[in-house]
Amino acid sequence: MKRWLIMLLAAHAAGASEFIQVTWPTKHASPPPVLEPKVTGLLPAFRLAVGSVPESTIIDLALAQPALLGLTTEQAQQLQPLVTEQYRQMESSDVYKKAPSLLGYCFSEATPAAGMANVHVPDDWNPGLPVMVFLHGYGGSFLWYQHYLSRHFPKHLIICPAWGISPSRITPTYLSECLSAVETRLRCQIKTPWLLGLSAGGFGVLRAASMPDAFAGVICMAAYPITRPPVKPAHYFIAGGEEAFVRSGHFSKLTIGCQTHLVKGAGHFFMLTHEDETVNQLKSWMRD
Repeated sequence: MKRWLIMLLAAHAAGASEFIQVTWPTKHASPPPVLEPKVTGLLPAFRLAVGSVPESTIIDLALAQPALLGLTTEQAQQLQPLVTEQYRQMESSDVYKKAPSLLGYCFSEATPAAGMANVHVPDDWNPGLPVMVFLHGYGGSFLWYQHYLSRHFPKHLIICPAWGISPSRITPTYLSECLSAVETRLRCQIKTPWLLGLSAGGFGVLRAASMPDAFAGVICMAAYPITRPPVKPAHYFIAGGEEAFVRSGHFSKLTIGCQTHLVKGAGHFFMLTHEDETVNQLKSWMRD
């Protein structure tokens, strides 16, 4: 621990961002994934690939079997060039092109005895800088999520916990353990973080928001509330204007009293297809 701290401080003195992986003992990790029978047979090969080839290659192959990631063929065809571009941008980052993937953890054969998260520590980091926790969508915690956020929020401590292939049922306890583990690793108390979740992770953050003082605010992306959100912390919702749950009027009814933003002309993947608009809206909410 002492050696790691010295290296971290030295890197910060040189103005370099850091990528670290944090683990902690837990009884609240995700159970193994349960998939359709036609997909289950692909899991052994997928798990073998996770440990031997780059994540970008794994995802490219997985999109050829879209059910593995919970996608339709049409969705996979739309997503493939968008994700390929994200991994291409990662290759130009000395930090991210060598970052360890969380996919092996997300697709574990047994319920893990430890929690796991990847953490982006920004340049010249200090405990006064802002913090965000991001919950991944269905399919696992992809490295491109964190790289995307670090490009647009370079001064944030960005914590990306992994919770199986779908964090829609992640527990508040698991997130609390994660934050404690990060503080232990950094040897300091961090600022109250914002909590963001995408798709399945969007439903997950709404469950986790039962801890009213744990987060500065909650941003739900490409998802909607099942019940009326609590007053504290403040809840914000962003979705593609062409999503079925938006077009049906379901979204507007369930988010009455909350701040919302619809990305016109966008579907479920607005985070990639309308990157500037998405990021500007997130920044506006977190700045306020």
